[in-house]
Amino acid sequence: MKKNIILAILLPIVFASLFKAGTNFDYSTYKDITSTLLAISGMIFTIMGIWIAFLYPNALLKITNKNLNPADFSETSEDTKRLEAIVGSIIKSSLIATSILILYLLKAILSETQIYQEHIHIIKISALTATIYLCYFQIESVVQVVYANISFLNDIHSKRASRIADDQLHK
Repeated sequence: MKKNIILAILLPIVFASLFKAGTNFDYSTYKDITSTLLAISGMIFTIMGIWIAFLYPNALLKITNKNLNPADFSETSEDTKRLEAIVGSIIKSSLIATSILILYLLKAILSETQIYQEHIHIIKISALTATIYLCYFQIESVVQVVYANISFLNDIHSKRASRIADDQLHK
């Protein structure tokens, strides 16, 4: 919650700073950034979707079953946290890709209008501000994916170590 408030406060500050600095950028530079964002979003969306289907097949079966019973993750909160991080990164990545689509659509629709020509600097700064935020959210999404993977590996290693310790006790 605090993070959202901080981001909401920073949005006008970023916009005003870019505006005051007289930031001017070429559309091709902007397109390179958004293309990279789309590629990362697609990667996260695809790989993490496969990850969920592979690691949590019971959750997937319960979702696709006509009886929408929630999957039970009560045994280990670590699995729940990991799944939340993965699903969160998928949702963020899909929202980022959708936002970029909307930005491109708005450019296509507005680029030849009088309003665009009269306010091109403000529109460009607005698009750059939005892109900066999309980059932040994409980086946050990648960090969530990395964290989920590290958490998964740590869980595997601790379970393996526990199993080896149990085997040695029973010998």
